[in-house]
Amino acid sequence: MSREPDEDVDLFDLEQFKRSFKKILQRALKNVTISFRVAETNAVWIRVAWGTQHAKPNQYKPTFVVYYPQTPYAFISCCHLKSTVPLLHQALRVASKHHQIVQMDLRSRHLDSLKAIVFKEYNQTFEDHNSTAPLQERSLGLDINMDSRIVHENTIEKERIRRVTQESFGDHPQPQLEFAQYKLETKFKSDLNGSILADREEPLRCLVKFSSPHLLEALKSLAPAGVADAPLSPLLTCIPSKKMNYFKIRDK
Repeated sequence: MSREPDEDVDLFDLEQFKRSFKKILQRALKNVTISFRVAETNAVWIRVAWGTQHAKPNQYKPTFVVYYPQTPYAFISCCHLKSTVPLLHQALRVASKHHQIVQMDLRSRHLDSLKAIVFKEYNQTFEDHNSTAPLQERSLGLDINMDSRIVHENTIEKERIRRVTQESFGDHPQPQLEFAQYKLETKFKSDLNGSILADREEPLRCLVKFSSPHLLEALKSLAPAGVADAPLSPLLTCIPSKKMNYFKIRDK
């Protein structure tokens, strides 16, 4: 969400926020249930059960909104009624006194991880208390009976991979995301004249999706495990810094 550049930031009034939010939704929908709760982190949790003009609110499929006052960020769960999304955005925008809502290309089932990425808190929030251990303690053990030249070569390469991985991901545990999706659109390029694909007006489209219960930790472990070369592609390592796991790649 965003404000005008020269607009002053007002002190947050929770009761006014509640009234404004309810007013927008209840004016448009007769059957809607709204409840609020303030968490210990000062976040405002909102639960909205949607109904229709002829049906009572479905309490089994509510939408949850977590809004952090004095910040431009709110986190919204999936809405089973897609038609309610614009209305929900309008209520949130008016109640929070912002002028527009811009949807981020970042999704996860873990609120703490989303919050850590958006507020750039993953260095502290997911701090690894063992990350300060000396390098010798964290190094992989090597067989002392191996040829000394091979040991020296492997040690140098493993130290390079460790250093590059640390530069890309840091020593701390990663925020938990379940996937990263990349959509590619590109024109076919060929030196051959008369190629069917070269004459194609529409771009070629490709969708690549990486999935894992803990994607960033999985990516972080690829090079040390010898599965991928170090460093990994910036398209994989930039997810936390760009605050997105949906990417669209087009020709320049």
